[in-house]
Amino acid sequence: MWAVLAVILFLAGQAYLFHSLGKVDGYLAMQEDLPEKKVLSLAFSDPGTAERMAQLLSGFSRENPEVEMVLHTDTSVPEAVYEGRAAVGFLSGTFCPRHGLNSFVLELENLPEQQVIWKTGMQADSTDAFLQYLGHSSGNSLKTVI
Repeated sequence: MWAVLAVILFLAGQAYLFHSLGKVDGYLAMQEDLPEKKVLSLAFSDPGTAERMAQLLSGFSRENPEVEMVLHTDTSVPEAVYEGRAAVGFLSGTFCPRHGLNSFVLELENLPEQQVIWKTGMQADSTDAFLQYLGHSSGNSLKTVI
């Protein structure tokens, strides 16, 4: 009789274990389906620029939900981009790109002319997507941006 009870308890334990492992596998499968968030750091020389670009930035976020944008003000945008603290920088006024940096002029309504600055060479996919979005939004050809 004790042997039968032990077998029943063993089988119940195994069923519970398989049920629990199935939940864990289901949870892990759900996590694998979620796209990995990518961070895109944007530096602005003027804090008001990000506010005036809100519509443009939210449009990019809608089209690229896997990209999380981090916005910050930096007094030295070119150095922030060159040193990797920002992937893309926005500088009010003119800037002559130095070695290792690219730039183009962004002209949008209700926004003073901005120099968009990024590092020369291979970029993260999120940076390339953002630069292409900016180029398209501002009417620049993609050749000008990339």
